[in-house]
Amino acid sequence: MKTPKDDRRRQGGYVSYVMVLSLGIVVLAMLINSYRTSIRSHESQKEVGLRIDYSEKEDEILKAIVNITPNRAIRAMMGGSNASSSARDPLRWQNIFGDALDQANARQAVSEQMLAGLDLGSSILANPGDGSFSNVGAVFDAIEPESGYVAPGIGRALGVGFPPPLESSNTTLVSRDRIYPIISREKVHGLLAATEVGLPVDEYPQFNLIPFPEIRFAYCEPGQPFVAKRNWWAFSLDLADADDGLTGMDRKERDFIVSIYEVPSQLAISAEAFAVLGAHEDGTAWQNAVVEGGVFATRARVGAGLSLPRLSGRRGVEIDSSVTIGEHDVGLEPFAPGVREKFELDHGEFMPVSLASEAGRAAFLPINRGNQFFDRHAHAVESNTLSPTTWNDYSVGALQCAMRLDVTEVAGEFNPMPTEVEFQYFKGGAREILKVSLVQDPSTGLPPGYIYCANENQTVNFPHPVDVAYGKNGSYYFQEGVSGSITFDNARFGDPLVGTFKAGYYRPSLPFRTELLHDQKWCIEVLPQRFPEFLELLGADATDVNHSLVVNVDYPGNAYLSAPSIPCAEEDYGVILRECADLTSFPKGFSLVTNLRLYIADDFNSVETTPPAGSGLPLPYYPPASLFAPEKRYGAEVDPLKLSITGQVGSLAGDGGETGRKVHLLDMTAGSEKGVDHGRINVNLSQIRHPAALPPVAMMNWLIVVEERRAEFYTAAGP
Repeated sequence: MKTPKDDRRRQGGYVSYVMVLSLGIVVLAMLINSYRTSIRSHESQKEVGLRIDYSEKEDEILKAIVNITPNRAIRAMMGGSNASSSARDPLRWQNIFGDALDQANARQAVSEQMLAGLDLGSSILANPGDGSFSNVGAVFDAIEPESGYVAPGIGRALGVGFPPPLESSNTTLVSRDRIYPIISREKVHGLLAATEVGLPVDEYPQFNLIPFPEIRFAYCEPGQPFVAKRNWWAFSLDLADADDGLTGMDRKERDFIVSIYEVPSQLAISAEAFAVLGAHEDGTAWQNAVVEGGVFATRARVGAGLSLPRLSGRRGVEIDSSVTIGEHDVGLEPFAPGVREKFELDHGEFMPVSLASEAGRAAFLPINRGNQFFDRHAHAVESNTLSPTTWNDYSVGALQCAMRLDVTEVAGEFNPMPTEVEFQYFKGGAREILKVSLVQDPSTGLPPGYIYCANENQTVNFPHPVDVAYGKNGSYYFQEGVSGSITFDNARFGDPLVGTFKAGYYRPSLPFRTELLHDQKWCIEVLPQRFPEFLELLGADATDVNHSLVVNVDYPGNAYLSAPSIPCAEEDYGVILRECADLTSFPKGFSLVTNLRLYIADDFNSVETTPPAGSGLPLPYYPPASLFAPEKRYGAEVDPLKLSITGQVGSLAGDGGETGRKVHLLDMTAGSEKGVDHGRINVNLSQIRHPAALPPVAMMNWLIVVEERRAEFYTAAGP
């Protein structure tokens, strides 16, 4: 079949190459712009991600520094810390920072534990985010223009934005403080800090009034002056600098200050224990207790109805209903998420209850040696230390006492009656030793220190207690601790040498002697009011130096003596405190430390005196005093009818956890071993707010804080 041909002409068209090309260029430009925008977005996301990653890692590093630094500072005080390079090297700031990188897991993008948990099998990890940080100096360095890893706050002011520095005449300490974290009593407040602390540095070089740091820890209010000493070191941190050639990340380094505040216990209640507050062990509520200062406990349980100004804990706090803290009902769960923030928003003030773990880059460390605190014989002499202050001397109260009294001899293997004590004291700044026999015999002659005062039949008036002797030519009779009118004759003393004209002699009474308590327990009786005259007789330093006493048993030096038990055993010795109401002759206060059961037989520190000049301390003022013993008994032969305690109370029992021992601080025991009736106990507790109110021996705490130097203190060229 033949198909006819279509001869119709069709209308022609055209193609504009210019239009097509132009449209293509526009589309291509849009694609390129979209690509560039996408690339920039990825770059921005990458940079934001890197900055967040670096910021989070740096935060973990700073928290690790808070954990590591106090441990290394303690080790620098321990014996052997300077014995070899292997002992010293871990304590260097360089290694502290290196260990902080490890503890914060900052060298890895993903931890080994997380990878194991993902169970990726043999998958290839395409993550190049790990960093070796092998050169710690590329991450940490001292603030400019200082060199090394830290700029220590000692010996020179570093300028605006830094805390006041400490000073030391020990040049070795100053040079070591740049390399190691050194804590020492030889670091003091001097002229460089004079205008930045609250009190004159010549009067209060050790502990002064300084501001509490701006942290969420209710030991004190932020910015409030408290009694402390601040050791600090400044450094710069830039985690990105080590890998900026790979990442292209340019971050300014930031300045930080790591501080160790030495904080003597100053709160109304300071308990390194699981403390039950507001209730006695039998469940009855505290009746006559006023608490006007802050409270700290490692773990605390606060009973219903109690009102506290401020409460801080280290491991846990339980609060019953109707408890008010800082005049506010903080509820049963003050640490639940959002509660603190709501409280501070509603009240416009810092929440007065907290845990140390809430403080962020901070830690609170009570220095608690437990039972070792009471016994100086439990510690070997430390040597080869980086710090000139050894750890035992710093943390053991028994070793801090100026005067020492040891039972050194007994009557026999089966007769524990003490027959000799050794008394140590300071004379001209050096320690002297006096051995004192506690057994008198007419044939022994006059012991050292006796002074002629009368002939036979003459009378002498003694306004203060003295020991007297009567006799002649090596034969004497003695009486101890007598006062008033004493007639030296045969009627009073007996006749130690018949047919011979005799004489009288005296010496200030020994401030210690033996006593058999309840006809079964040998005790050392301590009489603080007799120390001033006795020390003067010995030519010793006065009570502003010899202001504290430790009473121990020299069990390493005598096979018939054994280390006392804690809890105290009935066969152990005891210490009886008498003639202790008036401590005004101790201008810096008085402290007693013993590992024996302590019987407080008289009123203690109940005579007022004039506050130190310029201190501004209110009246009534009493000399600062402290008593440390594993067990206390109130009364000796006679139980007290009423017990009143003013000042501070605490415990070194330690935290045994929920199932361990709980401490009831206001449960008191009388000398008869009966509990003191709760209704007869009056307690008025307050906080120490001035270093002049610190006793010679006090418990110590460390507050470790890392703070960033505020940006307004940086120079125009950067930090």
